[in-house]
Order: sequence, then C-alpha cells, then structure tokens
Amino acid sequence: MPNPQYVKGRRKEYEVCKQLREEGFNIVQRTAGSHSPVDIIAIKRKGRLIKLVQCKSDNLMETQKNAILLHNHWLNNMFEVEFVVI
Repeated sequence: MPNPQYVKGRRKEYEVCKQLREEGFNIVQRTAGSHSPVDIIAIKRKGRLIKLVQCKSDNLMETQKNAILLHNHWLNNMFEVEFVVI
C-alpha cells in the first residue's frame, strides 16, 4: 500500500498537469520518482515558455520556500519557476 502522503501529492500533481494542459501547454510531464527539485515540466510552443513546477505541502514555511527559491534562483533567468501548494 502506497504512502498516503505520496498518493495525495501524486493526485495533486495530476491535477496540476491537467490544468497546465487546459492552459495550452503542449508538453506536460511529471518527473515521478526522480527526487529532483522539479515535479512537473511544462512546455508551451506559443510564447516559447517552459514552466518548472515544484509542488510542496500547504504547511511549507516561508523560510523553506525562500530557501528553495534561493537554491533555484538561476532558473528564473531562463525559465518561469512556479511553486504550487498541495
């Protein structure tokens, strides 16, 4: 039986993927099991936009979010990085 937190996170990632497709992103891919700093990669041909989404729980403290943003700040020079609360 999978971990309930994993199931909750996976369900939210699927919801975010669906929403991104509805927003017109041509490629939307979960990076399941990769343990990478990015949970979802979305590419929109129109506007040449790449969106990297990191899903975190709703109890994420502001200091933790700032630490993640600081660690990945170099991405914002090239990509739009979005944090989604699960």
